[in-house]
Amino acid sequence: RNDITHNIDMVSNFTKLRVLKLDRASSLNGSYPYLFNFPLLQHLTISDCPYLKWDLGLLAGFPLLKEFDCARSEVLTGNISSLRVLKDTLERLTIVACRQVEGNFMDLADFPLLKSLILRQMGSITGDIHGMSETSFPKLENLILPDNVYGGAGYKIMRISEATDLIATIYSIKKQPHRHSSLFEDFNWYLSESSPDWYEEEFAYPFSFCLVRAGSRLGWRWERMFDYTPDYPFEVNWLDPFPAKGSSEYQSYTEALQNIQSDMDSYPFFRGYHQPPTEAVFNQLRRQYRPSQEEMDMWED
Repeated sequence: RNDITHNIDMVSNFTKLRVLKLDRASSLNGSYPYLFNFPLLQHLTISDCPYLKWDLGLLAGFPLLKEFDCARSEVLTGNISSLRVLKDTLERLTIVACRQVEGNFMDLADFPLLKSLILRQMGSITGDIHGMSETSFPKLENLILPDNVYGGAGYKIMRISEATDLIATIYSIKKQPHRHSSLFEDFNWYLSESSPDWYEEEFAYPFSFCLVRAGSRLGWRWERMFDYTPDYPFEVNWLDPFPAKGSSEYQSYTEALQNIQSDMDSYPFFRGYHQPPTEAVFNQLRRQYRPSQEEMDMWED
């Protein structure tokens, strides 16, 4: 850290180091090759070191690395394919806001132990979730991909009709036998502001869509998002069949369904609609809509 004045060179003496964390070390200015030569290292974190010059290829100096977490390393370069030297050891990978790092996330698809892959604010990362077959990422439990990847968190579609195709791809991946149940369930996708379907309002709020779970039953729905008040939900498009009455799954489904229905009852603007209507229909709905007093108070605040 910045308040430590010890000679950084002394770190190279710890040849059996298992954990190394460099956090907010702006005093590291330039290249330090000896920081990337610890054959027993298993956990590496480099965060907010804006002047540390290095390349992902240097991670070859950590043949036993299990976890790598890097955030806001502005001069970090390299391609994530360089991580293939860690194919048989890497379990968790997080890279955030390292904009010079490039590559296709699918280059890591055959890593047998990878449980968590988080790539945020990474504009040079490419890829397409269509490539995720049953053999891809066999141990993956947690996945976050940047919005420039097809299917990534925050990905924007150009037409409302494209949502169905994207969800179908997501659903086919989630139904693969070994997939973790929570995969993709923290994602939101959006209608692009450049879409021909975007409403030409003075204050045009975005439309998003996401997965919805009620017990074991999976579906998805659109929402209209607002800055300071609750979002307006659409009706759920169910993907899984209705659970059998009397089954253990049926009770958990009905309990969760009540919460979903409560959202619609509280903000019923789009009741009966499964996707954003045309702008003409929307304007008609807006003229007819009578918000509750609670909703009016929130808008007033």
